[in-house]
Amino acid sequence: MHTLRAAGIALAVVVLAASPALAVERATASCPDYHGITCDGWVTDAAGVLSNESAVEAAAGRLVASAGHEIAVVVVDDSDDLDPHDFAAGLGDTWGVGEAALDDGIVILVSLAERRTEIVTGSGLKVGGLDSVAAAGNAYFADGDFSGGLIAIITSLDARLSGAPDGGEASGDGGGQSSDDGGSGVFRLVVAGGIMATGLYVVGGTRRRRSARVRSSRQARVDDLLARLEPAGTDLPTVGEYALPRTSEGADVATKAGIAVLRDLADGRAPGDEAAVAAAWRWGLVDVVDKDRLLVDAAEPLELKVSQERDVLEGAVQAGVKDALGVARSAEDLFKVRLDELGTLVAALRPHRVAEAKRRTAESLADSLTTTTVGDVAITDLGGRLLEVAPALDGAQPITDSIAEMDGAFHTAEDKADRLATLYHRLDESVARPAVAAALADLDDDLDNAVARYEKLRRYLDDHGDVLARDGLEVAAIAALLLMNRDDDNAAKFLKTYRARRHQGAEPGDAVEYALAGLRDPDEIRRVRQLALQLGLPVSITVALMRRRDDGVAVYQQILAELSSHGVAGDTRRTVAGVLALSLEPSRAVDRWTEAHEALQALGLSGAYAEVAAAFGASDARGPRAFALAYAAQRRALDRADLKDAERFAPELAHEGTSRGRDSWTGRPIPADYGSFDPFTFFYYHWVITRGSAGSTGWEPVHRDRSWSSDRSSWWGGFGGGGGFSGGSSGGSSWGSSGGGSFGGFGGGGGFSGGGGSSGGGGW
Repeated sequence: MHTLRAAGIALAVVVLAASPALAVERATASCPDYHGITCDGWVTDAAGVLSNESAVEAAAGRLVASAGHEIAVVVVDDSDDLDPHDFAAGLGDTWGVGEAALDDGIVILVSLAERRTEIVTGSGLKVGGLDSVAAAGNAYFADGDFSGGLIAIITSLDARLSGAPDGGEASGDGGGQSSDDGGSGVFRLVVAGGIMATGLYVVGGTRRRRSARVRSSRQARVDDLLARLEPAGTDLPTVGEYALPRTSEGADVATKAGIAVLRDLADGRAPGDEAAVAAAWRWGLVDVVDKDRLLVDAAEPLELKVSQERDVLEGAVQAGVKDALGVARSAEDLFKVRLDELGTLVAALRPHRVAEAKRRTAESLADSLTTTTVGDVAITDLGGRLLEVAPALDGAQPITDSIAEMDGAFHTAEDKADRLATLYHRLDESVARPAVAAALADLDDDLDNAVARYEKLRRYLDDHGDVLARDGLEVAAIAALLLMNRDDDNAAKFLKTYRARRHQGAEPGDAVEYALAGLRDPDEIRRVRQLALQLGLPVSITVALMRRRDDGVAVYQQILAELSSHGVAGDTRRTVAGVLALSLEPSRAVDRWTEAHEALQALGLSGAYAEVAAAFGASDARGPRAFALAYAAQRRALDRADLKDAERFAPELAHEGTSRGRDSWTGRPIPADYGSFDPFTFFYYHWVITRGSAGSTGWEPVHRDRSWSSDRSSWWGGFGGGGGFSGGSSGGSSWGSSGGGSFGGFGGGGGFSGGGGSSGGGGW
């Protein structure tokens, strides 16, 4: 690897002696083949999965321009039988990513077959927090949006680099050294034979960086001006502005009649039930809109129409952009003049752009209205929410009762989502962050107290439980798990039991469950292990079955047999049967589950996740229908909160009784003595602690069924990724497309495989 890189440096010296400018161009003109891949700009999509490669290239170019470190972003089908980290490090060395004198390059590798993201840096660049940077793309990758995921990763990395001072973390210290003596020898020979040429090369790189930063800064200022052409929200008409006052007439109607009106309107049909339409208007489910006034107000002003200057201004603005960005780097005063001229043109063009957008918006709104007996109507947000949760409502009850029931569910859900969001933003970044926030949201009415308890326990585990991190577990998730089971003061016992189980050969995930259950007696451990294997259940569910009732295993097997006739199969059937056996009387368990499953299916859920969620609904004391409504409200509230991965916890947060350290099945407080636990809490964190097992991204009895993964709308959304993080890296300098230039090759850096750099990554 280093021979190729050193040869590239030698070539640079030879050519520089004749022409420094030409030498830089040729030294960075291409990169060698690496496992059948050659570079294609900052971004190389060898797998052909990027839907918007130019946007990723632009993001990479912005990072290079702002941070001054070369980057190679590479997507491959697989890592060719190499560990993804080693593949990324080897690629960085072979291509010479980074400046040769600094070894400061960066490689971001996405390997599809391994479902891994690796970030590695050269020995001259140290960057902290690369695990969380790599995880920034997981939610996008789960959607198949690899362009969006890479942009998220690059943006996160750019922020990480810009936040560190020179000479400290996230800076190239220039002190990295290759572990390949051959490469070092060639480099010494190059220095001896061409010190002046090498100096010119390094100076050239510095000048390119400075030029790129000026160009990037100017482009940002131009972009800020152009952004003023976009209409603001207040410039555009809304339905609410043209809604007529509500009538006080219209009797209450049955919920099913009101829902029928909303469905007709959603499909663009005029409802035939006049009384139901009037009731829908009265109770705020629809607005009656003054369409004529909407269109008149949005017509293009006469003074703009007669001026006929729109086309001239459009051309002038585009020419002004080119003039401003074409100014020489040294002519800052001239650039300011061109920028002012562009600002004048933008101000003149904006009224035309706003008028057009206003007209188009009004026409679109008018087209969306449906003519009814009471006028032209549109569904309100309230009506949309009612239609969304319709399968969970009692169609026979008055529409006003359903509205009140829904409002109550949404108020509760939004309160929980607000609590979760508050906690989420107070927690450190980690793959367990959404799970910890969801756990703490239901831990204590006093959020400050919840965070204080969590931080105290997490620090204890950090100080005394280094074995957890070495085993690839998320300490944050373990701390939340112990808190939910009121084990604040039992951390030492937990760690002692965990170490003992690991010493006896238990896998990390199983050892956590043994330790949580306080299993220390060898005979009991042997019985639990044998029974867990026999039943095909996690240790926690097996222990809970044994402790809940004397015939717990028999009840489980009875429910397991009944579920087979409902089409539930494999690991999912075992999971559902285990949850039902713990929470309900066997005579009612499957019937309640069926009712809950039908309610959730009507809401659009499908696959294994819907089947497991139905087990939550079956055990909810309010009944399956009320749980389905609470779930729908919680999912919507979490979606609006816009917290990555948080929406996957909608069923846990929606479940009645899941809070304040109470056993979710009995409603009684969980005893604070070591070994008492609520198996329900495993749904909060199990996807984190089993992240690396058999390539799983979550709790295997659920996630082996991939039916949910092909359609995010069929489950709770979010992405349960996470994974053992590793990596290495490198760096360099140049500029990319966003800075106004183009990729010209890498600068001959390396130092990826020799140690001293940074690394991060993760499974997704």
